[in-house]
Amino acid sequence: MKKLVLLLTVIALGTTGLYAQGRFSLGAELALPQGDMGDVVGMGFGGSVRYEAPINENLSWMGTVGFLTFGEKDDSSVKISMIPVFAGAKYYFNESFNGFYAGAELGISFNSVKVDAFDYDESSSDFGFAPEIGYHLANIDISARYLIIKVDEEDANSIGFRIAYVFGGE
Repeated sequence: MKKLVLLLTVIALGTTGLYAQGRFSLGAELALPQGDMGDVVGMGFGGSVRYEAPINENLSWMGTVGFLTFGEKDDSSVKISMIPVFAGAKYYFNESFNGFYAGAELGISFNSVKVDAFDYDESSSDFGFAPEIGYHLANIDISARYLIIKVDEEDANSIGFRIAYVFGGE
């Protein structure tokens, strides 16, 4: 099911690119787990693909698909991976694809939790929200976001940083 959703998202984003003057970006991500998740796993790493298209001079919509994996913390045997599939909007304070912006995305995160010590392996699909701020300069997009996800009544939140190369930028 996860592969199907991911494939459909990529196809939808790619098809949309044929009809709008949007841009794709490919980014590297670093995530610092917070709350309940921060107690059991260490820093997360991953990447994401984003499509963004302007609605007007200051507002753009976006869709993002990513992958994050969080390593073991200390001597724990807990590993968490996430595939967030989100959509949202950005407001540029100057003009689209130029300067500082604030944005937010909503979507579904496909999560996997493994605990080697107990031979535990569980997957879930959970709702998520991610407010973000950033700066867009020509072919570079730098942002920080707070990813909020609730997994089985536990927080799976993280503070994330993304640096991306934007294809088709000026």
